[in-house]
Amino acid sequence: MSPSPSMLEPTSTSLDVTAHVAASIVPAVLDVIGQRWSLAIIQALLLSAKSFGQLLAELQIPRSTLAARLKHLQAMACLAACGEGYQLTPAGQALLVVVSLARDWDARRGAPVVPALLHSCGQAFQPSLRCGHCLVPIEVRDIRLDSAGLAPQMASLAKPLKRARAEFAAEQQLTAAAILSDRWTALIVALIYFGVQRYGDIARHLQIAPNILADRLLRLTEGGVLLRATDGQLNRPLYRFSAEGLQLFPLIVALTGWGDHWLRPHYQASTQMSHRPCGQILQPQLHCASCGQGVTLASLSAAIC
Repeated sequence: MSPSPSMLEPTSTSLDVTAHVAASIVPAVLDVIGQRWSLAIIQALLLSAKSFGQLLAELQIPRSTLAARLKHLQAMACLAACGEGYQLTPAGQALLVVVSLARDWDARRGAPVVPALLHSCGQAFQPSLRCGHCLVPIEVRDIRLDSAGLAPQMASLAKPLKRARAEFAAEQQLTAAAILSDRWTALIVALIYFGVQRYGDIARHLQIAPNILADRLLRLTEGGVLLRATDGQLNRPLYRFSAEGLQLFPLIVALTGWGDHWLRPHYQASTQMSHRPCGQILQPQLHCASCGQGVTLASLSAAIC
């Protein structure tokens, strides 16, 4: 049977999904940026440093919330204080790929995305995550899992902020930032890419309370990310990605790549993925979909309305 296009294909059928889940760096990345407003702050600082007052006026969030997020992102080494106020560190600048793909996913679903960005080719910037070897856009059906890496040891990482239940509201639009800002929702999405689709298996891997799991699965289903089906043999619910859900895969790859580079200790092995079209170890790179060139912060500018 050929692999489902909504899940990663292992190189060997003997690979242990539990080991891959344990080795994932995604939970640690969510401790860094998986708070409501964190991505918005990083996006606001992508092109230039800004003061506390400028961020407050631009983001329109409570002063105490902004102060807490700035303190947290500084502790996580994504931001640093400067003469103008706050600026991104190299680790924060490297989150360009995450912010870009999150914005693109929202735009594809009709959500307003501001500010508009221009690439140096003169076209509106539309991101494309591609294999660094063959430059083919990354899709889940083209990825094979190699042997699992080691479970990340994050003892040196600053303690994450305590999550407020109110940060994930039922009426909140299901944007990429909303998915990432709710830890359980993001972990469910990442887990289903490993092929864990049955309700009971998701609950077992995540050790999540049944009421929370049911709420998040309903949220993702109603939001058009997941499709609910029934296991024909056991008559139990299982969940697969919709077409829109599959478009989140490059974002998960970007989160993993950022975490493995900036969070995982260099002596710890990470899970490697192979790119089937070229047969090479996957090295994702951000490109402009219009001209095909690589993208850096220096190649982007704010569009003048």
